[in-house]
Amino acid sequence: MKEPAFSVVVPLYNKGPHVLATLTSILAQSCPPAEVIVVDDGSTDGGDERVAAIDHPAVRLLRRSPPGPGGYAARNLAIEAATSDWIAFCDADDLWAPDHLKSIQATIGAFDGRIGCVFARTEIVEAQGRRPYRMDETLIPARTPLTRSDIVRAWIRTERCPLWTGATAMRRDLAIEAGLFPAGRARRGGDKDLWLRAVWRTRSAYTGRTTAEFHQNTVNRVTTSTAHVALPVILETIGGLMADANADERALLRRLGNLELLLYARHAAGKGQVVGGDFLRRLHYPEGVPVAARIAAFKVLAPAMRAIRRSR
Repeated sequence: MKEPAFSVVVPLYNKGPHVLATLTSILAQSCPPAEVIVVDDGSTDGGDERVAAIDHPAVRLLRRSPPGPGGYAARNLAIEAATSDWIAFCDADDLWAPDHLKSIQATIGAFDGRIGCVFARTEIVEAQGRRPYRMDETLIPARTPLTRSDIVRAWIRTERCPLWTGATAMRRDLAIEAGLFPAGRARRGGDKDLWLRAVWRTRSAYTGRTTAEFHQNTVNRVTTSTAHVALPVILETIGGLMADANADERALLRRLGNLELLLYARHAAGKGQVVGGDFLRRLHYPEGVPVAARIAAFKVLAPAMRAIRRSR
C-alpha cells in the first residue's frame, strides 16, 4: 500500500506567542507533511503575520473572518482545501514529537487501508509539571483495529474521549462524510462530536505512543473563555446514531450522553455556574437517576464555588 501523505490543519486565532513553536514542531517531523494549512480566524495579535513570513513551500496560510468559536469553521475550511488523503490536526499551541506523523503513518500501514482514524496519546503540560492524558490501554490496545464500541467503552470508563485533537488523524473523505466540525452549532465540545461521528463509521487504531503535547498555560484558550451551561452538542449526534445502533450500542450511547451531561454540570459548578433544568430532562433514564442526583448536587454547590472564586 502506498504510504499515506498528510495535510496538517492548524486553526489560528490570537495564538501569536505560540504558533511558530507549533509550526516548527510540525515541519521538523521525520515524516514531513505534504502541506501545513494554517487558517487564520481574524487574529488581532500579529500571529497571522508571523505565519505569512515563514518561507517554506509546505506552509499555506488561509484567512477567514469573523472568528468562528472553537476554530471549527477554520478547520472545516482547511479540510475542504486539503490535497492529501489524510488530515492530521494540531492546534496553534500544541507541540509534536519528531516521530508523531511517522508513528501514525506506520499504524495506518499496518492495516492495509482497513482503518480510517488513528490517534496517539497526549501529554498534558501545566505549571505543576507533566501528566499523561487519561486513557485505558486495556480497552484500546495499541495497533489493534478498534470498533466504535471499543472507543465508547474506553471513553465512559475514563470519562475522557480517547481521541485528543492535537493527536488525531483521519482520512479526509471520512471527515467530510461524517459532516465535519459543527461550525455555528457549538462553542465547545465540537471536537468530540466529530470524533464520535467519525469512529462510528470506521475502524480506528491507537499508535501506543505519546507523541503530542497539550499546553495548559497558553493564551486565548477556548476552555477558559467559554462556559459549560449550554447542552453539549454531542447529544444531537448521539440521538441520531441511536436509530441504526444495536441494543448494546444504544446502551453505550445512553451512558455516554449521561456522562457528557454530568461532565458539563461538574465543570460549570467548578466555575460557579448553574446548569438549567434541560440537563436533567435530557438524561437517559433509568440509568440516569444517579447522574441526576449528582447534577442536582452540583447546582447546590455552584453558588459556594462562585463565592470562593470572587473572594480570590
